[in-house]
Amino acid sequence: MPNFEFVNVGRPGDVKKESTRIRRHVMKDIGKARRKPKKRSQTTVEEGIVTLGEGSEAGSARPLAFPIPRMDGHLSTMVYPTEMDEERLGLARFLFAEARATYIPFRFPWLSMGLSDPAAWHITMANAVLLRNMAPGSSRKPEFNSNVEAMKWYTLSLGSISKRLADPSEKDSEGLVTAVAGFICHDKTATGNFERSEVHFKGLKRLIENKGGLEQLSSPLLRLIICWHDLSGASYRDTTPHFKLPSGSITDIDTGNDTQYLEHLVETWDRDVPALRDIKSAIRATAAIASYINRHSSDPKFWTDEVTAARLLGPALHEVLSLAGRRPLPDNPADPPNYPDAATITREAFRRAALLFLASFKVKFGAGSFEIGRHLDAFWQLSHMTLVDWTSCAPELSLWAHVVVAVQEEESGYRRAWHVRTIVGIMEAMVLTTSGQAFEVVRGIAWVDALVEGRTHTLCEEIDGLVVGNMMQRYPSIPIDLGLEAYFEGFDDRQESGWNNIERNDPDSALI
Repeated sequence: MPNFEFVNVGRPGDVKKESTRIRRHVMKDIGKARRKPKKRSQTTVEEGIVTLGEGSEAGSARPLAFPIPRMDGHLSTMVYPTEMDEERLGLARFLFAEARATYIPFRFPWLSMGLSDPAAWHITMANAVLLRNMAPGSSRKPEFNSNVEAMKWYTLSLGSISKRLADPSEKDSEGLVTAVAGFICHDKTATGNFERSEVHFKGLKRLIENKGGLEQLSSPLLRLIICWHDLSGASYRDTTPHFKLPSGSITDIDTGNDTQYLEHLVETWDRDVPALRDIKSAIRATAAIASYINRHSSDPKFWTDEVTAARLLGPALHEVLSLAGRRPLPDNPADPPNYPDAATITREAFRRAALLFLASFKVKFGAGSFEIGRHLDAFWQLSHMTLVDWTSCAPELSLWAHVVVAVQEEESGYRRAWHVRTIVGIMEAMVLTTSGQAFEVVRGIAWVDALVEGRTHTLCEEIDGLVVGNMMQRYPSIPIDLGLEAYFEGFDDRQESGWNNIERNDPDSALI
């Protein structure tokens, strides 16, 4: 049946303006007939371990197909979950162009999921409006109610979700799960509103439980993104995650000889410090990530692979956040500590430092990490408590924790100086005389130089400077015999050069 389109021309000069519309209308069907059908593409995650799309392992649920719009030329012919006019298409073009120009973890995967559901697409468009109107240099998006157009899209999304939640045939749909995940994504990454994000997470958890659990979602990508935001929110709030790790997480890493020293320490703690036995899995998972990243960090593409990042960081974050026995920190360092012994304090120091260590990975991968300041504050409260002996129990672990925190603190700040003094005190108890020796211990537990480029050297200078200063205070200079001064004045350049050679070959020979 012919598809007519009527054109109204009020003035003769308008004919030329409307000619483009006429040509497009005539050629539309011809172009469709000539166009060869394109194969539907799938997104494969690292060597076929996890395939995103119809080949997922999610059992009987109908897979949720996610379009992958990478090129602008496809946007006008793409099937959208809602009506799109030219203005809305312009907004979509801006959004995808921005995604191609600026890497942000999970931005393109999320755009694909947003196209799979009306409510998810509405919240995506609301974010696009805010992004388009952000001031240059701004890092956080404003709230939806700050913009009329964004609020319109936001309201459409909320209305769609509310209506479908009341519909028995829709309330368990995977598209609804995707839409709620979109609200969480905005709250966590755009505005940093973790309180509202937690409200959405509780609703999302009920939806997923009604479906039989996270693994019943047909899309591995959706499972991975939900887990990523779950762990990020739990890291910020310092709470146990809502969900278990999704299948496809990287849990078996061959560390080679990288963790030999750590395994020796773990055996010692297991025998001598029973209170540290439950951190074994967490510290091993953290060290395994460090080993993996040290082997891949030289590849620039590694740092823009958000799927590998989530699969890699998830297990260690989950282990650390699932440790039991959290205790409130005192507001006043002089208050009686809520930690009964040195082992309990050391355990909490590891937990906080490990969360900071893993947060630094997220930053390197390009993800926001709002939790860093909170954990730095918590560690400061812990380290600042009176009568804490960091050398009486697992001093190697205490040294590692303080180095991890010190390198994150602001240089020349009071907290940094405090942590450096604590580090040097632990070194003295361990009979370590240089920062190089201290870092051998730290690297033997878990360390990635790529995360702290340039900052390690500065910290080492501060440590060595304090070590030398302490030695000068303890061993004041001894007056030199005047006869020795005359003896040394007689040395010529050749003798002086020979003395330097002796000193280089045998440093102890210089001690007269």
